This record gives sequence, structure tokens and C-alpha cells, in this order.
Amino acid sequence: MFEPTITKDNLPLSFGSFKPTGHVVIVFPEESAADTVAQLLQSQGVADGDIVRLSPEEVVAQFKPLLPDASGASGFGSEIQSMRQMYLLALEGHGLMIVRVRDDEMQNRVAEAARSGKATLAKKYGMLTIEELI
Repeated sequence: MFEPTITKDNLPLSFGSFKPTGHVVIVFPEESAADTVAQLLQSQGVADGDIVRLSPEEVVAQFKPLLPDASGASGFGSEIQSMRQMYLLALEGHGLMIVRVRDDEMQNRVAEAARSGKATLAKKYGMLTIEELI
């Protein structure tokens, strides 16, 4: 399945909500923790282009305009609740890391790296579900 390349300025949406299908979204309380996890993932073979990071300010700027207009249908798959949760954490200074995962092995490596890096949360976005990894 083809997923378009995610960039800071091209976040994937579904019914007006953030939905990066085929990716794990990790929330970090500190940029230094995100730096460490990014380096670990890259040393384990995750391509630099498969990692997108957003500062707390960037998360707020991207998500704030979406929250009032998100479709009621977006609540079906928990997308709106996850987006609100990440938005509120960003207001407290947490940034995001979005990592493309191509298979279950990579997903497991990303989840383990997030746990070891003291991430606040990590979620795998599937076609119909959002799976809590930590």
C-alpha cells in the first residue's frame, strides 16, 4: 500500500483529523529524548526520510485550526480524540515524532525505542484503528 511522504507541511488528514496511516506517532516531553530515539532508530536502519519531527509549537499550529472543524466521522476511529490528546500535550511542551513503519518488526523496534526513550505515548495508526504501543 502506498502512503504519501509525510512532511511538517503535509500531514495526512482523514475527515479533517490527523491520521498518518502506516506510521507510529511518538510524543516526547523533551527534545533531547526525541534526539536520542531518532539516533537509535537511524542506527537500526530506519531511514532519515521516514522520521518527521514537530516541535510543540508546530503541533499547536498544525492541529489548532483542525480541532473545531473535524468531522463527526473522524471520531469513529478515535482520530479526533488522539489529535486532541496530542494537541493538549503540545500545549504542555511535548513534541511529536512520526515514524513510517514498513512491517511488524520495524513497528516493534520503534515501540521499544519509544519506551526506552521515556516517551509520553506512542500510537500506531492503521487503516481502521489506532493502537496504543506504550
